[in-house]
Amino acid sequence: MNLWNFITERFKTFFSSAEGEAEDPDEHNFFAREKVIAFSIAFVFALSLWFVVNMNRDFNITVQVPIELTNLPEHLALRSDVPEEVTVNVSGEGWNLISLYRNPPKVSLSAESRQINLFEQIRNMSGAFSDLSVMQVDPIMLTIETEEKATKRVPIVPLIDLNLQNRYGLIGDPTISPDSVTLTGAESRLQEISQWETEEVSFDDVSRSMERKINLRTPGSGIILSMNEVDFQVNVAEFTEAEIRVPVRTRNMPSGKAVSFNPSSITIRYDVPIHQYSEVQGIRPFAVYVDYADLEADDTGFITPRVEKITDDFDVRLRSFQPQRVSYFNIIPD
Repeated sequence: MNLWNFITERFKTFFSSAEGEAEDPDEHNFFAREKVIAFSIAFVFALSLWFVVNMNRDFNITVQVPIELTNLPEHLALRSDVPEEVTVNVSGEGWNLISLYRNPPKVSLSAESRQINLFEQIRNMSGAFSDLSVMQVDPIMLTIETEEKATKRVPIVPLIDLNLQNRYGLIGDPTISPDSVTLTGAESRLQEISQWETEEVSFDDVSRSMERKINLRTPGSGIILSMNEVDFQVNVAEFTEAEIRVPVRTRNMPSGKAVSFNPSSITIRYDVPIHQYSEVQGIRPFAVYVDYADLEADDTGFITPRVEKITDDFDVRLRSFQPQRVSYFNIIPD
């Protein structure tokens, strides 16, 4: 039995009445599967036939066509941005449009031309557009402006959102390396640039030190970066709480003057990395003081002391101190 006869027999079975179907459940299931297969083949065949017939008709589509700038002298740079692609509306036979949509050709533009009519340029291109009608091009005209090339080095600004897990903190400040980048482009454009940013990056639930490559923001046409990425590094540690009592002192007090505070010391609560906790015990990483000029300006008898970190050997962070205000008395010498 050839293929055509086989398909014919299957279609006869598919359209046969229910009374003629076998009573055996297994045979019934077999014929049901055969019906599904026959219907699928018919559907695919009909769809393919519809597609072939309709692709011979004319359609209208819009495609993004890339632009390639050529013949730019080494000592010159673009003064204004040139779009990376142009929007083209074309009509033509479906088969030709499929080829254009899947693989649009590049439009080569000479930097030596000041004014370029993109509509005429694309309409007169051979190859993909030769059998199509170009209906609209956006933009229609393109102006190429150039000037002497220059270089400038600017600092890099990281746009990095760092969210740490609870009880974790930074050891020192995050760093990027290198911290600056050299730009090459038209001198008038470089004068307007004072810094260069990274791409926006977010790190969530951070609980350990890390080092990552971060991409720099992509420049527009006419500006070249000396590098495309930087190294981002951050040191993270788990913190715990510590407590210490520190006496209140007076600063910038004139000779012959004496002041007494009540209470004479305050309790400071601070955070410290767990691995530094034992080392920080027994020392005073903070100092508490009141400037004498603040005492002279006060007329309430109560003043808020200032808390100052006095060591860089430990990564301690002030949490709170109690009491917030202390009373004071001027001691009159005998």
